[in-house]
Amino acid sequence: MRLRTLHARLLFALGIAGLIGGGLTVRAAQQRGAGGVALDADDIGGVVTSAKGPEAGVWVVAETTTLPTKFRKIVVTDSQGRYVVPDLPRATYSIWVRGYGLVDSKPVTASPGATVNLQAQVAPTPQAAAAIYPANYWYALIKVPDASEFPGTGPQGNGIAPGMKTQADWITQMKDGCQLCHQLGNRPTRELPASLASIRPSTAAWERRLLSGQRGPQMTAALNRFGKDRALAMFADWSDRITAGEVPPQPPRPEGLERNLVLSEWDWGGATSYIHDQVATDKRNPRLNANQKVYGVDFTADQLVWVDPVEHTAGGMKIPVLATGASPYMPQKVETPSPYFGEDLIWNNPVNPHNPMMDQRERVWMTAAVRGLSNPSNCTSADNPYAKYFPLERSSRQAAVYDPRTGQIVPVDTCFSTHHLQFAEVGQDRRLGSHEGERHDSGLVPDDRGYQRRREDR
Repeated sequence: MRLRTLHARLLFALGIAGLIGGGLTVRAAQQRGAGGVALDADDIGGVVTSAKGPEAGVWVVAETTTLPTKFRKIVVTDSQGRYVVPDLPRATYSIWVRGYGLVDSKPVTASPGATVNLQAQVAPTPQAAAAIYPANYWYALIKVPDASEFPGTGPQGNGIAPGMKTQADWITQMKDGCQLCHQLGNRPTRELPASLASIRPSTAAWERRLLSGQRGPQMTAALNRFGKDRALAMFADWSDRITAGEVPPQPPRPEGLERNLVLSEWDWGGATSYIHDQVATDKRNPRLNANQKVYGVDFTADQLVWVDPVEHTAGGMKIPVLATGASPYMPQKVETPSPYFGEDLIWNNPVNPHNPMMDQRERVWMTAAVRGLSNPSNCTSADNPYAKYFPLERSSRQAAVYDPRTGQIVPVDTCFSTHHLQFAEVGQDRRLGSHEGERHDSGLVPDDRGYQRRREDR
């Protein structure tokens, strides 16, 4: 719920909905606090009020840094402003309130078993209230080019790229090309960094920001797919209006069953981690791996990371490569310093890991570039019956597997490229890895066998 910085330390979260309506799950009480809130010895509860009275449908956050990894649990108040943060591990917690129409309250310190009545603070201005609105509410303020402006006529015309045939194409690029990786509308994107805010006009400030860091050239290429001039004008107008005080409408507070949500969050990865995907079980048998570690792949640092939601611990390990290791996926230089990281090389990821999946033995398979692009000779050799049909000279990403019993990650070479790994149906002990190219390619890797097989879907 609380996103501090763009690509900041990531959170693993679990949400559980209570079975009793009204926003409170009431269990066998050991004590009853103010407002009739029943608590066990491992709960914290109370009533949230403001100058307007009880605050319904606001979030109460209990967070601690005294466990092995940072832990946070979030609940919602009921119609009378009551809350219970249940089943907390023994620790000292900071308790505070967030809600639409409010500003974040000052944290108070408490331990499980305590009744804590909280004082919420009504936002003094619409701008102060809007600071916590969801990113998509802010992103909805953006003004896309009118449908009549398409198809684009290029830099000498209306500034929209000729490849943008319709307004729908433009919006698709905003979503699939931008939001695919960025939370457009959060504070770091809707506002210009302080170090760039003095650049005028705002279109120049936006162009400078998009040049920043290791991925600056890639961001510029994405901008050109829109048509640089028109896209810069759109983003600059958006942030200018926000700087001038424009805010989105206030979202509705949680109601009904929405108030039964209990959200638990753990920190995992590092300060600049980009956890690309995560897995908790075998999708074919979701009973597997219960109450054990959840795994993710850190795209920036080539790590398999994990969090143990029972022990409140987190960790990770580097994904190894073969002797002929892959080249870095991102340029290992910064042409234009980042407003946040300067010239630091945040991206060091030749393995470029994606899409972990768990098999029936609780092993974690992931797609990973464990060597360079050139395939070994068996991928083109007539001695390999599969290479005889589909000789392949290059593959951009292969695979790796982590076995929790040995604690080791083993690189797995493949002749075909991989991207999104899936498993065959129950009873067929095989892997299916795919990637998108001119044709949709996929490959099957039978378990514990010395060959690979590739299928091409035309």
